[in-house]
Amino acid sequence: MKDLAETGETERDFESYLYIVTHDLKTYSRAMRVIPEWIEEDLGAAGHAVPAEVREHVTMLRDYARGLDLMLDGLTELSRVGRLADTPDRHPLPEALRDAWCRVPGRDGFDLDLSQAAGAVVAPGNDLDRMLFAVLSNCVRHHDAAQGHVTVRTRCDGTRLILTVTDDGPGVDPDYRRKVFEPLFTLRAKDEVGTAGMGLAVAEKVAKTLGGSIAIVDSPAQRGCTVEIGLPLAPSPIV
Repeated sequence: MKDLAETGETERDFESYLYIVTHDLKTYSRAMRVIPEWIEEDLGAAGHAVPAEVREHVTMLRDYARGLDLMLDGLTELSRVGRLADTPDRHPLPEALRDAWCRVPGRDGFDLDLSQAAGAVVAPGNDLDRMLFAVLSNCVRHHDAAQGHVTVRTRCDGTRLILTVTDDGPGVDPDYRRKVFEPLFTLRAKDEVGTAGMGLAVAEKVAKTLGGSIAIVDSPAQRGCTVEIGLPLAPSPIV
């Protein structure tokens, strides 16, 4: 039976292999996107019009290539967690949350309330950012309206800091609250949400790597999704 050290080494070897494979596969997915454009350009230069049915198939090929790119990007992010982490440091959560929120696609029309967020955690900065970005992006990407509200709260529970992120979107059915953390799983078609379903898988891996936990819990209102993250509380700085 493998001991913990041997198991950890096996996991790191697999993640390194996964990183290499996904990096190489991106070369092929990029080719799938650009080669159809070259074919269309070559046909146009030769004076041949592209038939409508062929153009439709070319568009499908590009769409599948973009989907493959998203999947590979997500797997690459997953492989980086822990393995390519920054040196752990103390990070105030409000500042880390603001930094992550600034990069969330589609956030125009959404507001982020950090008035009830406080505290700090000791973590690799890049991994912490991956987790916060994934959770905040999830609030916007899966919302059913063009405007919304995201509230972040923190509280201390012994030696743990509990971080809750609540949106006012459609929420997640209790039957799927565990499944949404599985890699490549999405509640809607991937081409509808523009994601490969890796965000919460990355967030969960970061939380566990930091010795914490993450789960979807009941929201305080009838609508909305609440993600609860438990992390080791950073000790107070020495003055």
